[in-house]
Amino acid sequence: MGRRVRARGLLRSVVVSCLAVAALASSTTVGASTSSLPTSKVVSVWTEPQAGYGFLDAAINAARSSVLLSMYELKDPVLERTLIARARAHVDVQVLLSYDYLGHEENSPAMALLRAGGVHAQWAPSGQIFHAKYAAIDRSRLYVGSGNLVASDYPSTRDFWVEDLGAGDVRAATATFLQDFAHAGASPRASGGLVWSPGSTTALGALISSAHHSLLVENEEMKSAAIEGDLMGAARRGVRVDVVMTRDASWTGALTRLAGAGVQVRLLSSSQVYIHAKVLCADCGETGGTVFIGSENFSTSSLSYNRELGVVTTSPTALRAVRDAVLADFALGAALVASPTGTTTPPSGKGLTVTSIIATIARGNYESLRIHDVVAHQTCVLSVTLPSGYQSQAKGLGSALTDASGNASWSWDIGTRTTPGVAHAVVTCANAEVTKAFTITA
Repeated sequence: MGRRVRARGLLRSVVVSCLAVAALASSTTVGASTSSLPTSKVVSVWTEPQAGYGFLDAAINAARSSVLLSMYELKDPVLERTLIARARAHVDVQVLLSYDYLGHEENSPAMALLRAGGVHAQWAPSGQIFHAKYAAIDRSRLYVGSGNLVASDYPSTRDFWVEDLGAGDVRAATATFLQDFAHAGASPRASGGLVWSPGSTTALGALISSAHHSLLVENEEMKSAAIEGDLMGAARRGVRVDVVMTRDASWTGALTRLAGAGVQVRLLSSSQVYIHAKVLCADCGETGGTVFIGSENFSTSSLSYNRELGVVTTSPTALRAVRDAVLADFALGAALVASPTGTTTPPSGKGLTVTSIIATIARGNYESLRIHDVVAHQTCVLSVTLPSGYQSQAKGLGSALTDASGNASWSWDIGTRTTPGVAHAVVTCANAEVTKAFTITA
C-alpha cells in the first residue's frame, strides 16, 4: 500500500563500508541466470529518490497521441499540470485513480483538477484497490513503477521505475487499462514478463524458486505466508537471501521467522530512507540474473485481490540498478539476528493465547480482543484480514504493550460497509503468533 505515515528524512550521499559491500557483491556475482521465466524488454530504470520524477513528466509532455495513466495516489502539481496541458493540446489523456481504501479521500483534489482541465479522469471500480502504477505513452512506451505520484514522498522514498518498449507489453497494458477504465471487469492481458495482480503469487514464487545462488529483496510489507515460505525454502536450500525493509512492528513476526530460517534481514529507519520498493532479484550478479520490479507488496491483499502490475526482466540496466541500491541499503541496515538455537519464534501460539473475542459481530459494532502472554511488558501487534481479503485499517488495531501480568487488549470498529463473512485476527508478539477467526454479519 502507499505509506500512510510519510518518512521525514532525506537520503543523503552516504559512505558505505567497502568491505561490507564487497562481501555482499561477491556473493551475488554469478553467471547468467538459468531461469526460463518470461521476461520483458526493459530499456531504462530510475532509482528513487536519487533520480526524481522528471523522466515521467518529460515522457508525458512529449506525448503526441495518447497518455494512459493508472495510479494509486496522485498528488503532484507538476505532473497534474502536464497532464492538463497535453489534454488541451488535443492529446487523448485518460487517468484512472484508485477509489477504494483511502483512494477517494486522497485523490479527490487531483480528480477535480484534472476533470476541470479537460482530462478524461475516471475512478477505478469500487470494491478493489487499484494499487498499480503505470503509464502507456502513444501506445509505444510503457512505464511501470513502485512509486506513487506524491511529490512530498519523492525526496525520502526508495522506489524504482522502468521503461518497457516491448510492443506486446504495451498492447497488453493498454488493453487492460481500457478494460479497467470502462469498468469491464475483465482479466488483465498477459504478455512477456508482465506480472499482474490479482494472482501474482505464482509468478513471484517461481522467480524465488529459480534462484541458485542469491536473492536480493526489498519490499514495504511482509504479510504473505506463501512468499515467506518461498524465501525460507530458498535459504534452507543454500541460497543467500538478503531482505531489506524499513523497521515496522507490523512485520516483526514474519521477519523473525525469516531470520530463524537463515534469511539475512536488515532494517532501516525511515529517517535513512523509506523502503517503498517492491523488487526481487534472483542470482543478481555482474553478468546475469533475473529481476522483478513492480507495485506488488508481499501481502495477501496485494497479491490476491488488488490490481497491481510489475515486470520481470533480465535487462543488465535493471539488474545493475536494483543490485546497487539493495546492496547499499543492506550495508546501512541493522541486522535482525536469530537466536543461538537458529530460531527466533517458537511454534505458533506457544505462550500466547487469545483469552476473549466476540465470535460473531454485526457490522457497525465494536469488536474486542484480549490476549495473555507469558512475557510481560512487551509489544504485540494486532492485524485483521477482512472477509474481502483486505487488511483492516480501523483505529484501535496495531501495537499494544502487555501489562505486568502479560495481558493486552484491543477494541476497533467494524465498518458498516464491511463485507460479511469470516475475518482473521492475527496477534504477533516477539515470542509467538496466534490467529483467531471471527464472523462478521450484515
